[in-house]
Amino acid sequence: MRIAAIADVHGNALALEAVIAHIQASSVDLVVNLGDLVSGPFDPARSADMQIALDCPTVAGNHERQLLAGDTGFSDAFARPRLTDAHFQWIAGLPATLELADGEVFACHGSSAGGDLEYLLEDVSSGRPMLDRQEAILPRLAGIGRARVVLCGHTHIPRIATSGGVLIVNPGSVGMPGYRDTSPVPHVMEAGTPHARYAIVEKLAGGWAAELRAVPYDFEAAARQAEQAGRDAVAYSVRTGRMPPA
Repeated sequence: MRIAAIADVHGNALALEAVIAHIQASSVDLVVNLGDLVSGPFDPARSADMQIALDCPTVAGNHERQLLAGDTGFSDAFARPRLTDAHFQWIAGLPATLELADGEVFACHGSSAGGDLEYLLEDVSSGRPMLDRQEAILPRLAGIGRARVVLCGHTHIPRIATSGGVLIVNPGSVGMPGYRDTSPVPHVMEAGTPHARYAIVEKLAGGWAAELRAVPYDFEAAARQAEQAGRDAVAYSVRTGRMPPA
């Protein structure tokens, strides 16, 4: 079985279009979407339509929860009036986690134990993401059942790691390669390139394999969308894969 994992589209329909085309040329059996679907200064409605049309297993991220709760943060406030009732009905029906491949694959946005805001693999105490210690990661895997693979998003950092014999794959962000946040401490996330990201996991005779993929697309057009929405820092990250100096 070959599964394509996408995450953190954040409304970037141009990046999503490139990723979908790349996936369609990759002979996968299933696509899974790990949340943070439409909130971002790009094209929320078109990206929602594209993700609905994928008709694939999809989990809700923190931004789906925030959209439904009326959060006033910029990304959610930008997306909300641009979405239709049908979009909101779709979002409201999404689960927080999923089990796939007869329970061998567990999908979540943040972590299985800590919810949609917890970083599963990263320690950001230094202000930048580093792979966390095994003993810190293991408790965050509580609740995955007998899964041998965990697919997660939220950090926008493409990464493959193992903990407790479990393969953990974060595909990175389809549409937003960098951001700043203040919780749990002020920190910056940067993918390092502007490419649209996704991952492939595949069950082989000897176990599960994983591959991170970076897809080029019209970064400049997406950056202009962000600028038109007044989000210059996002535009900078879309062009460079990094955040502007604080």
